[in-house]
Amino acid sequence: MKDKIEFVSTLSGVSDMFPILPSSKYWPKWISKAMADYKANMNKTEKFRHVAQCPGIFAMFKTGYIATSWYDVIISTSKNEKGFQWKVADADLIEHANMKLVDTHGDQIGKHIPKRKGQIENIVKINTPYHIIAPKGVKFMFMPLPYPDSFDYESVTGILDPAESSELNIQLNWYKEEGEVLIKAGTPLMYILPISEKEYSVVSRDATEKEMNWIKKRRYFNSFSFTPIRNKVKTLYEKYFQ
Repeated sequence: MKDKIEFVSTLSGVSDMFPILPSSKYWPKWISKAMADYKANMNKTEKFRHVAQCPGIFAMFKTGYIATSWYDVIISTSKNEKGFQWKVADADLIEHANMKLVDTHGDQIGKHIPKRKGQIENIVKINTPYHIIAPKGVKFMFMPLPYPDSFDYESVTGILDPAESSELNIQLNWYKEEGEVLIKAGTPLMYILPISEKEYSVVSRDATEKEMNWIKKRRYFNSFSFTPIRNKVKTLYEKYFQ
């Protein structure tokens, strides 16, 4: 039986409309264009390298979960004013939710952390009604979306331990100093990666003869075919080092 991770909402209806789903459900738009380009230009008689073949990138989109905005919100900023303004579609949502939908930590945290050029002082905090219930020893790394379509904002990075605080809130570094940004309900905002408290013994050393032999095998595995054979290589790796 698998261990269960539960994202539970204290506001009825939110989990129906905007559940927390695996990241594979929220691939950025550029991936479709990249895949189409790969299929159009792939030459089966030549070794062809393309972003569509990158295992490291696509593994990110098969791992973890995505938190989205659960309401439409407009964030407005001005170079002449500190902070930001926000507006939702209907004021009734604020009363119905009975929570502060958008918040900030002010500059007490932000002012001490290095910033990118054009980043505003305040963190834009999108509160959600979600809480996380997880097995003992499982924590969650909150991270920016991997390879997003735009860079007006991105999630800050941090680790949540549900045993200490179970609230799932989205905190965004904001990179648009002037103007309005509309975040539609359902827009992916944050990448959530479960991590374990398990401790490992870590060693740095020279490779053994057996390990060097595997590295030589890998060079052959990676070069004999026009198309990748990663699943077969993975099986051989597990068998070789068991």
